[in-house]
Amino acid sequence: MDFLQPPYGLFAPDVDLVVNLPALGKLREKFPSYIFRAEKAQAMARKFAINHILPRSLETDKKCSQDPTYFDWDLWHAANRAKFTVACLPEKLGGLGWSALDNAAALEEFTSACMASTANFVFNVFGLLGSMVECKTGIVLDMVKKMAKAQQEDKPLFYSWAITEPGAGTDMEDACAMQTMRPSCHAQRVPGGYSLSGVKCFITNGSMAHYVIVNMPTDQERPLETMATFHVPTNAKGFFVGRVERKCGQKASQTAEIFFDKVFVPEKEMWEPPGKGFDHTREILSITRGLVGISAMGIARGALERCIRYAANKKTANGRLIDQDWVRFAIADMLKDLHMVRAAGYNFAIALDTFHVWKIFDTAVVKGATLLPGKILMADSLAALANNQLANEAGTRFKKKIVTNEVLDSFVKHGSALKAAGSDLAMKVSSRVLDIVGLDGMAREFGMEKCFRDAKVTQIYEGSNQANLWDFFHEEVGRLV
Repeated sequence: MDFLQPPYGLFAPDVDLVVNLPALGKLREKFPSYIFRAEKAQAMARKFAINHILPRSLETDKKCSQDPTYFDWDLWHAANRAKFTVACLPEKLGGLGWSALDNAAALEEFTSACMASTANFVFNVFGLLGSMVECKTGIVLDMVKKMAKAQQEDKPLFYSWAITEPGAGTDMEDACAMQTMRPSCHAQRVPGGYSLSGVKCFITNGSMAHYVIVNMPTDQERPLETMATFHVPTNAKGFFVGRVERKCGQKASQTAEIFFDKVFVPEKEMWEPPGKGFDHTREILSITRGLVGISAMGIARGALERCIRYAANKKTANGRLIDQDWVRFAIADMLKDLHMVRAAGYNFAIALDTFHVWKIFDTAVVKGATLLPGKILMADSLAALANNQLANEAGTRFKKKIVTNEVLDSFVKHGSALKAAGSDLAMKVSSRVLDIVGLDGMAREFGMEKCFRDAKVTQIYEGSNQANLWDFFHEEVGRLV
């Protein structure tokens, strides 16, 4: 199908970050490099989306329908060579040095082409975010070194985050629900560490992961009070992958059940002790929920842009479909909602850079460290120093001064609202565009029906929207009643 003239949206030749968000113009006056980097990230992501993601997304979706274990390695290697798999790492350590704003700009471009394909090279951020919650210097540096080395060697290094269980999904993300749930998983204290047993399900990257960050209680009768966080290599004895799910949408991103059969985890790989596991989960969610909202907004944008392209070329008895007033009003109404959620999304991203974990990269300590030669930063001698108990404790204290409980509560509130708003928008827009284009436009080749299928799960994962709204109410109003 021909493009609109001039090209619109994803196919527009110029970056339009400040055009879509004029308030960034003021930031550009004061902090030009901050906005320039975000515009560069948008341009890189848009080019990659057009040249690599979009041309293969429908065919990959078809192949994954036939075989849920199919994985597009060519796309992954292309993303890895572009350093999108390590984008958040400082440039001195082999990454792109992307801020949260940079990541948001890129996410919107990537997911407007295909959310599932994007997940395959973006969701690995779970590993780094998980390590930075307690911010023990040895753990973080080890994580960074593994990521950088794998990227340089063009070898896959996948992480997954295992929360959901067959009988406990959203319950694992809510303190009140955890007080009454009865998890099937259990971590038992044994000499030298813990023995993990149980089943986790609907785990993104579960079948691909080299390492899993997993939450399990030491007492199944008191999960909230005894939940702990563990870092588990998937080649450990007793770990194995079960079913790779056949899904309605986001087929290119593998989701699996994983089994723990008395998997031994040494003490040093317990990232958070019993009683602190829920706090670990909540802190990660305070970041990732907002990013899911931005990603879902990208799905909505992709569906709408496909609709606009289709309507601009579809001939009817009264001219083009897009020339009809009812279509123009419908498109304008959806664009209005898209702009509102986009503004909230980028506000959230800038706040991550200003107050949350990304602020760590902008501190004098980290900036000073990255001035050292890369060989020193990656040296075994520095790793030994970073693993020192005093260094680990200092790293934790340093991070807790930045991400206080007040900051965490604020980001749970705003991230939950954004996640619900973005995912509801994705479902609303992807459904409404199908009403506009009718049966002809629902054909697979136009991609709109895929957007509809991909959108639904965004209302469910990272906590159902009901759970997100519950958290939002509690943080915004609950303390008053």
